[in-house]
Amino acid sequence: MINETTSTQQKLVVKLEENAMDSLVHGVEHHLHGRRNTDWKYVILHVFHAVELFLKARLAKHNESLIYRKNGNTVGTDEAIDLLVKEAKLLFFQYAERQESGKYKLGGALDALRKARNSIEHKEVALNPDEVKEFLAAAFVFLDNFVAEELGLSLKTELDKLDEAREEELAENGIEIDDLESQSTYRTLSMAYLFYIQHMRTEGIPISDPKEKWIDYHYFTCEMCDEEAIAVPDPTAKYPRVAHCFNCIAEYGVHYCPRCDEPYVSFLREWEKEMNLSSYPDWVKSIDNEADSFCELCSDWIDDQ
Repeated sequence: MINETTSTQQKLVVKLEENAMDSLVHGVEHHLHGRRNTDWKYVILHVFHAVELFLKARLAKHNESLIYRKNGNTVGTDEAIDLLVKEAKLLFFQYAERQESGKYKLGGALDALRKARNSIEHKEVALNPDEVKEFLAAAFVFLDNFVAEELGLSLKTELDKLDEAREEELAENGIEIDDLESQSTYRTLSMAYLFYIQHMRTEGIPISDPKEKWIDYHYFTCEMCDEEAIAVPDPTAKYPRVAHCFNCIAEYGVHYCPRCDEPYVSFLREWEKEMNLSSYPDWVKSIDNEADSFCELCSDWIDDQ
């Protein structure tokens, strides 16, 4: 929130963050309600614009003067990446690619998103909903961590605020949304990432590094929302024994049956605005867990013996 005591630098950062959130919401709206190829294009344009603005917000947080070129225009995405690596000393891992010149540019899955944006801007491009989901997933997995770690914001909390404001605005105009949760911006992005995991598994392509051995995922139904939207191992989890529902964001503990070595999950907690990492039980931080018991199938087999 901007007030009279907020510095010029803080105002700039907040403005960039707010504009980025707006772009993300508009992109998802085109994804949810779009039916034409032009809608898919706008998803890409808005979502990449959000990525670009969040990068500039982080750069402005470090030094507001760095986001401007000598001619007064703001820097592009590659320039922002290069400055964030060299000046702000950020480690982007798979998102920054070092060139022969020594400069860094946008890399990895986000570069594919940028190339799609460029193609849309300069020529006719045919997109389908599945391709759009993949681009949404690429943006989501980057932004969900980047916004929290580098800007101190919860992407879900901020997007939920915008969704609620949109619902109120529609209600004032006599328009009701039957199921706001199904049209949640954060949920849409999260489920796009689950789709991406499943798609990459089908194609036999590892998510993070093509050189890595493929990880076999197991899927479970969430007891809170009844959706099969829990993936184990969870590529977004901070601890090896934690997984979450990509639909309702409820969290689960991951256990491994000592007889068959197959994973199973147990409910930990629903999503809260302030998720305190210290509130996790100690066993979720370790691969080994003495509390693991037999899975349901093995328990039934043992009972029958």
